Amino acid sequence: MALKRTSLPRTAEAVALAELRDAIVRGDLPPGAPIRQSAAAEELGLSVIPVREALKTLAGEGIVTYVPQRGYTVTELSPQSVDGIFRIRELLEGEAEANAAARMRPEDIAAMRTALEAQRAAVAGVDVPGTISANRNFHFALLDRCDNEWMLRFIRQLWEALEPHRALAYRRAAAAGDAVRAEAILGEHEGIVAAFEQNDFPLALRLLAEHRTGGRSDFHRLLVVDAAPV
Repeated sequence: MALKRTSLPRTAEAVALAELRDAIVRGDLPPGAPIRQSAAAEELGLSVIPVREALKTLAGEGIVTYVPQRGYTVTELSPQSVDGIFRIRELLEGEAEANAAARMRPEDIAAMRTALEAQRAAVAGVDVPGTISANRNFHFALLDRCDNEWMLRFIRQLWEALEPHRALAYRRAAAAGDAVRAEAILGEHEGIVAAFEQNDFPLALRLLAEHRTGGRSDFHRLLVVDAAPV
């Protein structure tokens, strides 16, 4: 499962939660993958109890799914689930981005530019985890300026529910040598940060909304591939 124990001073449950979450976001545990509690506990050098509690937390966030008699698996999204997630993202992120844009500082815009350059380097190096991390850093350099912590809490949960599928999509594109969509995303990010650099906040917010719509289409295309017969 490619889990690894870190040296940070955390509780056993916190270790299990962090490592399971990271493995899912990296794509080492793709959508539909079973998570066996005993195997995960052995890899992490923990007892089963903290692993079980961590899985319950992830299930509450929608990242994993529990089925009686079958155990835990990484959640697989349906087209309806994708539409539901993105509809809520439109409502929450649109307001959070407008709130944050009014509070943006030069250093926040600089952080967006830095994240974009890191994403550009990760795409060029076919570094899927690095691409995912930089993409998230780009968006949250803005979102974290929102002063509504409850709104941000729900937005983060929605992002995490999509991360396993995002990792799968990026890995498939990298394996196929298809950089077209990755380059398109970089272009969209460039337009967004350039609008902020020019203090054209209405344009930046419009581009962000269009970018989110494109993201929903990306996830739908991924689900079509998953449903295709082999």
